[in-house]
Amino acid sequence: MQVSTHAVVHTAQATARPAASSRHDAELGLCAVSYAVAEPVELHQELVGAAAQLVLDTAHAHCHKHRDKLDGFEGSEAEHEALLEVLRTAANLASREIDALKRRRKVRLDVTLDLVWIAGQECFLAHVGDGRIDLLRKGLAHKLTQDHTEGEDTLDSLTGLDAVARPRQPLSRALGRLAQVEVETMSLQLAEGDRLLVSGPFIHRALDDLAIREAATDPDPDGLTARLIGHARDGGVSQDIALGLVTIGPSSAQARQPNGRLTTLARIPLFAYCTERELLAIAGITRPTRYRAGNYVFRQGDRSQGLFLLVQGTVEVMVDEQVIATLGPGANFGEMSMLDQPERSASVRVQDEAEVLLITRAAFFSLLKRDPTLAVKVLWNMLLRLSASLRSTSGRLSELQTHAQDPE
Repeated sequence: MQVSTHAVVHTAQATARPAASSRHDAELGLCAVSYAVAEPVELHQELVGAAAQLVLDTAHAHCHKHRDKLDGFEGSEAEHEALLEVLRTAANLASREIDALKRRRKVRLDVTLDLVWIAGQECFLAHVGDGRIDLLRKGLAHKLTQDHTEGEDTLDSLTGLDAVARPRQPLSRALGRLAQVEVETMSLQLAEGDRLLVSGPFIHRALDDLAIREAATDPDPDGLTARLIGHARDGGVSQDIALGLVTIGPSSAQARQPNGRLTTLARIPLFAYCTERELLAIAGITRPTRYRAGNYVFRQGDRSQGLFLLVQGTVEVMVDEQVIATLGPGANFGEMSMLDQPERSASVRVQDEAEVLLITRAAFFSLLKRDPTLAVKVLWNMLLRLSASLRSTSGRLSELQTHAQDPE
């Protein structure tokens, strides 16, 4: 996969050191932006500029130190978790640096961080604060992160001058607030032509989705970022602006696999009511596995691992070695393990070579805790499907009972 990166900082005052900072490394597949604030900012302009740069230097150095994890990346669950842990550690190392700096200078100091790191056909994100990461795909803009601001009142419902004029909400999470910080991380599968827009605070207040989509049609990274900065300045943004852009080019692997995880998830009835952003979040916790014909995905009596989604091939569902169903692409099985952790009530054997996506119970509920709206959609749909299955089973039992009483 070809990856190109671009980053820019636009200062509000040419004579002052910017409070925003950006960094990109095409070889490492990394792009990040940060924004720092101290109180009162007028007395600490040099300090906030140094803090914003310190965060990016620390995070970049830690990711570069662990670049070996990119070599031979195949997308296993262990590899995913290792890369996410690198990002969490990078953010916390940066937070410790800022915490030490503020203690030496005896000043309140908060820094945001938004970071994108590409590994193979996957993208790994780290987010702390009220910056933003958007996925630009097929003419649409999908917000991937949530603002870490105090209270439930957010700027999502405001755009343009209303949002710009509103004071910045206090942050609930920021680097330097404490030595240890909770980092929002996720991963998602990429496709040729995808772009990831990484922006610091303030700029997206003046931009609606239409402005972002229109700017994204510009193939030149400088042109795209310049248009967005122009929109923001015209919209009244007076603070320093940091932007980063990652563009995904073609690869031979993508040519062989035109249907990504997002396409697969969209076909599965369990996720029928999910938005693309929600599907992206779900795709980030799936783990692909291939099985040869005749192999078992699991056997009756095994402990449950999680929910399986069938991407390609066919499988047989068996109870006591008797085939009771045959499933094809788009089917899911093992969903009962999401509601409890029993032993498997049936076996699943591969009929034709199959590719499945596994969603572990732990990863599934961790995601639902972070996104209550997604939780309601998925759990309600799961309840409806289980209810329909129960009604079907009850109907069949009634027919069998009637037949047993009146065999004629």
